[in-house]
Amino acid sequence: MTRLTTIRMDLNSIITDDAQRARPTRLLSTQFIRTVGYAWAYRRLLLTGFLCALLFAALHAVSLAGVLPVLKLILDEEGLHGWVDRTAACNRLGFEVEIARRADGTALTVRSVPAGHALASAGLSPGDVIDPAPATPAEWLAEVASKPAGEVFEFKTRPAAGGSVAPDAPALIRHAVALKAPDLKESLKHRLVGLVDRQTLEGDRFKALVVILAIVCVVAVIANVFRFLAEVFVSDAVLKGMIRLRAQLYDCVLQLPMSYFAAKGTADLVTQFVQDIQEIQRGLLAFFGKLVTEPLKAGFILALAFFLDARLTLAMLVILPAAGAVFWAIGRQARRANRKLLQQYGVMIGGFSTVLSAIDVVKAYTTEAFERRRLDELDRRMFKHQLRLAALQAALPPALEVLAVIGVSIASVWLGSRVLDRQLNVSEFMQLAVVLGMLLDPIRKVADVYTRISRGSAGADRIFRVLDTPPEERERGGDRDVAALRDRIELEGVTFTYPNAASPALSDVNLTIRRGECVALVGPNGSGKTTLVNLLLRFYDPQRGGVRYDGADLRTLKLDALRRRMSLVTQKSIIFDGTIRENIAYGREDASDEQIRDAARRAYADEFIRARRDGYEERVGEGGIMLSGGQRQRLVIARAILRNAPILIFDEATSQVDTESDEKIHRAIRELARDRTTILIAHRPSTFRFADRIVVLDGGRVVDAGGFDELADRCALFRSLCAGAESDVPGNPPAAEAPSGVLSSRTSRPPSAVVACEPDREPLR
Repeated sequence: MTRLTTIRMDLNSIITDDAQRARPTRLLSTQFIRTVGYAWAYRRLLLTGFLCALLFAALHAVSLAGVLPVLKLILDEEGLHGWVDRTAACNRLGFEVEIARRADGTALTVRSVPAGHALASAGLSPGDVIDPAPATPAEWLAEVASKPAGEVFEFKTRPAAGGSVAPDAPALIRHAVALKAPDLKESLKHRLVGLVDRQTLEGDRFKALVVILAIVCVVAVIANVFRFLAEVFVSDAVLKGMIRLRAQLYDCVLQLPMSYFAAKGTADLVTQFVQDIQEIQRGLLAFFGKLVTEPLKAGFILALAFFLDARLTLAMLVILPAAGAVFWAIGRQARRANRKLLQQYGVMIGGFSTVLSAIDVVKAYTTEAFERRRLDELDRRMFKHQLRLAALQAALPPALEVLAVIGVSIASVWLGSRVLDRQLNVSEFMQLAVVLGMLLDPIRKVADVYTRISRGSAGADRIFRVLDTPPEERERGGDRDVAALRDRIELEGVTFTYPNAASPALSDVNLTIRRGECVALVGPNGSGKTTLVNLLLRFYDPQRGGVRYDGADLRTLKLDALRRRMSLVTQKSIIFDGTIRENIAYGREDASDEQIRDAARRAYADEFIRARRDGYEERVGEGGIMLSGGQRQRLVIARAILRNAPILIFDEATSQVDTESDEKIHRAIRELARDRTTILIAHRPSTFRFADRIVVLDGGRVVDAGGFDELADRCALFRSLCAGAESDVPGNPPAAEAPSGVLSSRTSRPPSAVVACEPDREPLR
């Protein structure tokens, strides 16, 4: 339970540390923008996707523009070409005309005349009837629409009387007007409608409807092909970018100093590899996909709306500030909620992985119910963050849609009033309503994009906090190369305290290890043995004092070069999920088969390897679960033998093996230690008896050093350690029945009470 509690405290410290950091409030945080660069490395794919998105948006607007021709064919008698001719003629004449249904038939009448128009002072007024003779009204409008710019066009009108032309109506009044050049809007309408044969549209409306709808369908198919290609190209770039980000994160984590892991733990890092990068991936897909496609689509729809009615479209844009405020407020909260959720994922993963790694203890102590309750508590905490995030995500689209509906409703009221005032016909009203309504779809999708990017920003903040941590080599590595040890390794007045620890692990330690010497480090648990080795490997640096390698401070040496001079066999046999061959050759991928077999033979591992079904190619499972404890440790020793480093470090290398494996491992260690500088951390006398020198530590201090026999004579702590260790060896009698001799010379005090050796002896170097 202590182990579980410690991990939970570490993970809670991560959450506290994260909560105390300043957070950006903008949508695209600096860290998220940095993640954009990983996808932008594949800019060709992205730009191709953007081009496809642009084509899709343009063709989507074109297909939407096809609504008006369909409505004109169905609802208006003037037809599509008649509408284009009339609007073009009105634009060029400078006043509005229409074909009105009257009591005596249809007539071409003046609908309105601007006050500043030249013909207004000449008597032209609304309701006047234009005489199109000898042409029909439709032909007269077509003629005006096709005249060259600047030409003086003459026409005749007569005032209307009581809704029809009276027999005694005044004589026709002649007017002349210089035709204006058609504007861009009218020219574009005229050219597009000209693509469809006039006779087809006027002769058979059903056939014309089929033709126009067929064109709309073809355009829609092509548009969605481009949409598909846009999403594929963008996804390709983003996924490749995430591979680069994961690779960089993995490389960074492998180069972090050991102090980082001691302070932070590993569960939060696992969450960052899995959940945080997944959130970034979703955010980038939304950013490069939806945040590009949907605004482009909305932009082309807005352009179409401006084309149809610029004043109305500008009026619609007044809702943008309100929409922006909603985006900012909800997105900020969503980013905070997602950051807390990601942190809670780390807590849950840490707790669950700890239970799985200790499942045998859980079952042996029948604590399944306790662990289930603990996991339920973690789940309930995570549920609160998930629910808050879900509520924020659910709030944004409805809020924006309500704003959009209000805007469209106001626009529809305006459009309706213009229809009633005969300033707009029904088909134009319906198309404007459809176009403005279609703006809701991009707005709704952009709302979803916003929350995804907010979540991605939270993940990016956490990822780059790791990536920005200085790697071990850059933070602590020197620039001097490391040759093979020529003289000695020295610890001079070394004091070291672990992060967040209350007391030092080593206090004013002085020790010399000469080249070719085998030095054993012994002492009670917590005496500083493993810490001393950690300093030699520069997993940590002492706060006071220094460690020297042939007179050079370790901090001035290249880390990689230093560690290549050492082989480490840890107390826990670290086996990777791979083959036996891969585990022995770990760190020596260039090793030949013969070198691997030779290392296995020298570690007494070849015999059990050849007995297995697949031999050296057999997979050993996660953590070497398919091997016994002794077999795992012999593989680790074979790995150290193959590395062939001049300095060997064995940390409790025989602490968890049977007697047979223990004897084989001792033989392997003695053979390997020959002509090498060897440091043994051991608690069994059978392991360290052959050492040239034994250093006794207690409470982080060196209390004595010397040979086995002289320490047994003068150091009570050493005698107590030897006696306790021998009683733990399988097959040995209990401590009270140990045979007489050196190892049975015990103190009546428990080992924990022995804190020093003879007071008149100084620690030896």
